[in-house]
Amino acid sequence: MRQAQQARAKATVDAVVEAAARILAEAGWPAVNTNAIARRAGVSVGSVYEYFPNKQAILDVIIDRHLTEAEETLAAAASSLAGVTDTGVLVEALVAGFVRLHENDPRLHRALSSEVPVSPAQRARVEALRKRTISLLAAALAPNVSDPGIRATLLVDTADALAHRWLIDEVGLPLPADRMASEATKMLKGYLLS
Repeated sequence: MRQAQQARAKATVDAVVEAAARILAEAGWPAVNTNAIARRAGVSVGSVYEYFPNKQAILDVIIDRHLTEAEETLAAAASSLAGVTDTGVLVEALVAGFVRLHENDPRLHRALSSEVPVSPAQRARVEALRKRTISLLAAALAPNVSDPGIRATLLVDTADALAHRWLIDEVGLPLPADRMASEATKMLKGYLLS
């Protein structure tokens, strides 16, 4: 993939990536093609191919940006919670973080998690993000709970699954995000107290 160097070229690349993301979110992976992307981005098909050899290359950038956002959210949360060991505060922050991640562009998140081909490197990056989250939570829980690694794993996987199910899946419960977060937080706090 050719790298955009000038501001105008970067704007074209961004327009192409955003157009592809919108098509993917609105109509799914089968609707994503270079002609539709070019139309939506307001550029020629030649301009699309100038920077991307195919739609998979565009998808790779969309996934990369999505994962970068998740990594930045985790880093910010870890920084803001440094030194916090109160289990209630940690659970609230965990649930709020997963809600925030899933609530941002849920239709695109749904397509990325269920429709598109994801490379082994991208899958490894997702797993590394999961493991990092578990590790940070386990370290924070360690002073107050037994088996912090197991508990952190269950908390992270449950919070992620609930946020995904309720905010991303089309068959999820029609529950506002703040209510979902409140209910999930109560449930997970109950688990830690048991």
